[in-house]
Amino acid sequence: MEEGGTILVIGSSTVMAQHAGLAVSNHLVDGEGNALGEDKYYVPGSVLRVKVDNTRPLAYGLSEEVDIFFSNSPVMRMEPAVAERSVTPVAWFDSSEPLRSGWAWGQQYLKGGVAVAEAKVGEGNLFLFGAEIANRGQPHGTFTFLFNGIFLGGVR
Repeated sequence: MEEGGTILVIGSSTVMAQHAGLAVSNHLVDGEGNALGEDKYYVPGSVLRVKVDNTRPLAYGLSEEVDIFFSNSPVMRMEPAVAERSVTPVAWFDSSEPLRSGWAWGQQYLKGGVAVAEAKVGEGNLFLFGAEIANRGQPHGTFTFLFNGIFLGGVR
């Protein structure tokens, strides 16, 4: 990646951002920085709506909002130093009620969290997909993220 490669990560693999030294952390934490427990937050196998910056090449062809499949997926927080490290949010939760189908206990904690981001690492790219963009039948609406990431991986 540092020498020009591209890595696409989905779900829990978004921890790669921290391994790459990027200013990205878990958005789903309490006031003391501890991960939220299932008594406060639990979103199993549901469809949620996110806002999309479709001016970014990674989101080319998507509308300004898209429904994503979400199964207790990672939600990223962009730390203040993120601008210095070239990390850009591409899709995020702009509502305290993003639920479209299924159920979501504590969905208000999602507001402001990032579901999709891109980062420049050295000469290469790291595309971070917290949501399950390739899960079963729902991805018809989110495969675009995956295909754009693959396409952009070949662009120098």
